[in-house]
This record gives sequence, C-alpha cells and structure tokens, in this order.
Amino acid sequence: MEMRDFVVRFAGEGGQGVVTSAEGLAQAATQVGYHALTFATFPSQILGGPTWTQARISVDPILSPGDDVDVLVAFNQDAYDEHNSDVRDEGVVIFNSNEFQLEGDARGFGLPFDELAKSTGNARAANMVIIGALAHLVDMPQTYLEEFVTKRFTRGRSGDDEIIKANIQAMTLGREHISESGLALGALAAPKPPAYA
Repeated sequence: MEMRDFVVRFAGEGGQGVVTSAEGLAQAATQVGYHALTFATFPSQILGGPTWTQARISVDPILSPGDDVDVLVAFNQDAYDEHNSDVRDEGVVIFNSNEFQLEGDARGFGLPFDELAKSTGNARAANMVIIGALAHLVDMPQTYLEEFVTKRFTRGRSGDDEIIKANIQAMTLGREHISESGLALGALAAPKPPAYA
C-alpha cells in the first residue's frame, strides 16, 4: 500500500544529533518535492539533557505534526523508554546499538550510528546513516538522497567531493544495514517536483 506521509521522532540528549537528523531528513524530502514539518523540544540545560524532534514528511501540505509516530529513532535507552509507547503497533524503532541494546521489541532494529559513520572516514555522518535507514523504510529512491547530499555539500571548496562521497556512503550503509532486518513501512508516494527544479 502506498503511504501519503510518515512521522519520525528522533529522541536522545542535546548534542547527539537529534535535531540535525530531523532537519536533514526534512531538507532531503523538501528538496525533491515533499512537504515537511519539524518541531523540537529543548531542555532547559545549555548542553545535554533529554531532547526530541519530530519530522512529518508528506506528499500533501501538512497542517499538523501528526499524532501517530511511525518511526522512533532512539539515540539512547532513556529516549526509548520515554517515547516507545508513542510508536504505532506497526511502526519501527531504530536504536543506536553503539549506546544500548534492546530486547523484546519486535519493532526494534539496532543500527550502530557512530560506528558506521566512522567507517566512512567522517565520524560526523551519523545523521546520514539514519537518513539512509529511514529512506529504506519508506522505499525512497537513493537518487533523492544523493541529490540532497550533492546540493548540501557543494560549497566550492577543495574537499567537497570527499565530503559528498563520505555522506553518500553513510546513507548507503544505513540503507543496507536496515534492509537486513526485513522491516518496512511501505512505499511513500512519489512527490510533486518542486516548482524551482
């Protein structure tokens, strides 16, 4: 069955890439014509403390952030404990297996965010690993992701090609690793091409 939208909640601690991951997903989606809405909660502390961000990606204009969470991306055990009850029964939980292990939740899949990012030569690419995994869950074409990375990291600098290559590799690793799980949400309907394309 074709999906019209999906909701992803990213949860962890401030400084773990929670907000960056949601913003990256939204940017990748809007660049190819989807609608996106994100919102974030921030702790009262300057750095650290629990935080979460939610992104809704849709073929149609978005009027609300969505009630049912299709995917929870849990950066740590506390985030899973706090948010897993908000994930719909048919949803998916992606958890950072570098931080904790999850037993007894058939919706869960451990993805070593940090380890996979480091293997590309870019330790800061963990959010790209996550975006690649999410794209697999909704059958989003790899070309969409590659277009996003190329546009985002083409800055006219000498190292642009290496940065682009490492980020595409990180997304590919995320996609490949989660494909081994057999988990999927369904195919997200194709977007309407953006007017500026």
